Amino acid sequence: MVKTADVVIIGGGAIGTSLLYHLTEKGVRNVVLLEKGLLCAGSTGDSAAIMRQHYSNEVSIRLVKKSLEIFQHFPEMFDGAEVLHNVGWYFLVPPEATELFRDNIAQLKRLGVRTWEMSLADAAEALPGLNMEGIGCVAFEPDSGYVDPHGMASAFAAKAKSKGAHVYLQTPARDIKLSNGSVSAVVTDQGEISTPVVVNAAGPWAKVVGRWMGLDLPLEVTRESEIVARIPADIPPVRHSVSNMVDRTYWRPERRGMLLVGVGHPKENELVDPNQYSREVSRDFVEDLTRRLSHRLPSMEGAMFVKGWSGLYTVTPDWNMILEKNPDVEGLYLAVGGSGHSFKISPAIGLCMAELIVDGAASTVDITSLRGARFTAQTHLSSTYGGNRA
Repeated sequence: MVKTADVVIIGGGAIGTSLLYHLTEKGVRNVVLLEKGLLCAGSTGDSAAIMRQHYSNEVSIRLVKKSLEIFQHFPEMFDGAEVLHNVGWYFLVPPEATELFRDNIAQLKRLGVRTWEMSLADAAEALPGLNMEGIGCVAFEPDSGYVDPHGMASAFAAKAKSKGAHVYLQTPARDIKLSNGSVSAVVTDQGEISTPVVVNAAGPWAKVVGRWMGLDLPLEVTRESEIVARIPADIPPVRHSVSNMVDRTYWRPERRGMLLVGVGHPKENELVDPNQYSREVSRDFVEDLTRRLSHRLPSMEGAMFVKGWSGLYTVTPDWNMILEKNPDVEGLYLAVGGSGHSFKISPAIGLCMAELIVDGAASTVDITSLRGARFTAQTHLSSTYGGNRA
C-alpha cells in the first residue's frame, strides 16, 4: 500500500469509482480508493439502475442529463464497454398529478431533455398488455432505459488504475486523522496513508465516517427490496423500463426473460443499521408486489418468483445528495446521501466533484444548491410530486 496520496476516496461504489476516474482525467495520478469489500458491494450492486431523466429540480436534471451523455459515449471512452441498455423509459402518472406532470415536462424540455407526453392510446400500443385503468398521463424518454452497475464501476476503476490510481479492495478505512483542523491521514488495517484530501463517498456508512471527524451528517439508512420474476413465455416480452406512479411500482427487463420489479415512493421508510439488517425479502412483500404488478400487467399474474434481495438507501431530509467541500474540516469533501437515485447521476457527480477538488468549483453543473448547509438554513430542495422522495 502507498504511504502518501493526493486524494483518498472512501467507498468503491458508483460515486467513488466515478470520482476516481474523473480525478485521473484531470491529471491527479496519486489518488487512492479504499473499499471495505469489493466494488459495488453496497448500494450500487443492489441498484435497479433504471436510467431516467424525469427529475423535478434543475440541479438533478442537469446532473442526470450529463450522466446520460457519459453513458451514451461509454464504449468510446472505455475500450468498447457498453453499460447503457437504451430500451426507453415510460412514466405512468395518475390523473390528479396531471398539472404538475405537464409543468415538469415543460421544464425538462427547456433544459434539453428529449421527452414528451404520449397519448394513452399510443402508450397502450407501446406497452402491450398494460391495464390503462387509473392512468392519467404517460411520459416517454427514448434515450433512457437501464444501466449495468458492475460494468460501469469496473470500467471507471480499471481506466483510473491504468492512469496510475490505486484501488484497495477489502481494505476498510478505520479513521481519519486531523492536524490543526485539517485532514492529514487515513487509517486502514494495512497502515496509514498521509493525504491532505479525503472524500467521504461511503454510502450507507457515510454517517459513521463523518463521526470520525465530529460531524453529525443528516443521513438515515433505509432498507429497500426488489424481486426478479420470470416473464411467462406466452406473453409479449416486456422490453422497456417503467416507473409507475399510479401503483407505486417500477420494473425493467432482466436477462434471460426476467423482469426486475420494485416498490416506489412514497412509502414508509424502514430504518436499519447497515452492518446488521436482513437481505431477504419477506413473503408479504413478494405477495404485495406481485399483486400490484399483475394488476397493471395482468399477463404477469402467476409469474414465477425467481429471487429477491434487500439493499440500502442513504437518505437526506430532502432526498437529495450532499455534495460539497466541508466547511468545518479542511480537506474533507462529501458526496453522500444518494437517496436512491445517485446511481443514475453518479457519472456527473464524479466529474463535478473532481472539478470542485482540482479547480475549486464545479463548472459542468453548478452544485452549490447541494451543500449541506441547506438543512440548517431550511432551504431544502423540493419535489414536484411530493411524498418522501424528491
